[in-house]
Amino acid sequence: MKKGFKAIAAVMAVASLGALAACKHGHQGHDPKEIKGHIESTLKKIGTTEEQQAKIGTISDRIIADCGEIHKNSQGLRQKFVACLLLDNPDREWLHKTVDEKAKEITAFTHRTIDSLIEISGTLTPVQRAELKTRFETGHGNGK
Repeated sequence: MKKGFKAIAAVMAVASLGALAACKHGHQGHDPKEIKGHIESTLKKIGTTEEQQAKIGTISDRIIADCGEIHKNSQGLRQKFVACLLLDNPDREWLHKTVDEKAKEITAFTHRTIDSLIEISGTLTPVQRAELKTRFETGHGNGK
């Protein structure tokens, strides 16, 4: 589960605001208020207008809330998996069915997030997107 959330966070960061590179899933440092603060700070640094900030704030709130729902829906799942796997006869059908359901849920979430990030990207000017890209590459490496 953790790797899936990290992958989602990476997609979010690369696709748009580096500030959205975390999803509230119970890890230290991923507080929604901190994420919002980072987003707001980044938007100001790249010269967005108040109107852009408000629109992007609404979109990022939606993404963060969606992350919270995913987390809420997954509470206790790890313990259930471990308990099942440690049985003398693990319920193979339940395990596979649950993995498939979670994969569908994460895939749907990722598609919603990408659509939201495309919306954010469309809110920014080409100059702002270029500045965001430069800031991202400086802070996270350029992938080389």
